[in-house]
Amino acid sequence: MMHRFDFLRGEVFVELSGTSPERFFNICRSRKIPLYAISTQVTEKGTCYVAKMRLKDYLRIRPTAKKAHCIPYVRKRLGVPFFVKKYRKRIVFFAGGLYCFWFMWLLSCFVWDISVTGGFVHTEEKLLSYLRDNNITCGMRCEDVNCTDIERQLRIDYPDIGWVSAELRGTKLYLRIAETDMPIMKEENTAPVHLVATADGMVETLVCRRGTPLVKEGDVVKKGDILVSGVVSVIGDNEVEVNRYAVTAEADITLKTVKNYVHSFPRKAEEQNFTGKTKKGYKISYGNRKIFSHMPSHSYANYAIITEDAVLSVHEHFPLPLRMQKTTVSEYVPVVRELTEEEAKVQAQQALDRYLSYLTENRTTILSAETETVVEKDTVKTTGKLLLLSEAWEQIPVQEDEWRQKNADEYSGNNDEPSGGA
Repeated sequence: MMHRFDFLRGEVFVELSGTSPERFFNICRSRKIPLYAISTQVTEKGTCYVAKMRLKDYLRIRPTAKKAHCIPYVRKRLGVPFFVKKYRKRIVFFAGGLYCFWFMWLLSCFVWDISVTGGFVHTEEKLLSYLRDNNITCGMRCEDVNCTDIERQLRIDYPDIGWVSAELRGTKLYLRIAETDMPIMKEENTAPVHLVATADGMVETLVCRRGTPLVKEGDVVKKGDILVSGVVSVIGDNEVEVNRYAVTAEADITLKTVKNYVHSFPRKAEEQNFTGKTKKGYKISYGNRKIFSHMPSHSYANYAIITEDAVLSVHEHFPLPLRMQKTTVSEYVPVVRELTEEEAKVQAQQALDRYLSYLTENRTTILSAETETVVEKDTVKTTGKLLLLSEAWEQIPVQEDEWRQKNADEYSGNNDEPSGGA
């Protein structure tokens, strides 16, 4: 059998022609010159033998072939020596290829891109800045990235992030987060306070944990009314108040309130009519270093800028530190156009939807919304009433004179001591 490294040393297929090829085989065997894959082939000259042998053995069979009156004609050459000889004038090309593979291996040892997904409150820019403050940046070695530490530290520093995953694939760090609706824990207030209504409405639910509730479910309250008092009275056996003290009132309270909604905007809107004139600029950067930059000059009075950013990558998980940026400056002419009645109502509804979404994000339930949009000549105005269910209360401090009782003996001068007699 041929050795597995014979390809590196070189192999040849020889065609034997002559009067006695069998004698050639016998002599090769006696002189320990191995032949492989011996076969017979029919050619125009007749039947001949084809055999495979090592390059080093072929170089020493000349005396054997002369003795057997055979001519070993080389039909095919295989192996590294023939490849190198054929392309020896292109050694610089192959050296460059080897250097390219080495350079790609070197680049694969570093992190060149960080992807952040899943954030809404915590934006990508905010989390990237947080990672930079913790020395997690593009250009650091992959072996220095500890995904477990990144996940643990993020959960500690951002309690409202319920789930986080950090994964390093190739030269790209993937950071995925999932935010929760849980409110951030506030610092506990230990000062005595009342819970006061911040709007007119009706008490929907009230669960008091500390303090004295002054209203009950179904009561109508006004803005500024105390819902839960921070003053607690101590009642004696005869239903007489014997003492009072101040506490930090705590309760779960929801109020059903009515809010007047008013929103207006001009009916004439400005639109951008692009003229088709553009200027393009390019920027190439390697890591944080700028290699080439060309920003075109222009004299457009009104223009829009569109920037396209691309990262050169070998694979989805193998981005390279080479970035290309294309900036397009397009000229436009501002055109003032009057909205149709249908378009005006659509924009008014979109504004209302954004406001209701804002209320929902701030823990407010919209029970009903009755609005009307009037399209006038110059303005579009939407008015109506919103029935809301929310925690419409705030804390105000308890004044000392609300709970501290004065001792009458301090003013009468009587120290309750028995009077003396002669």
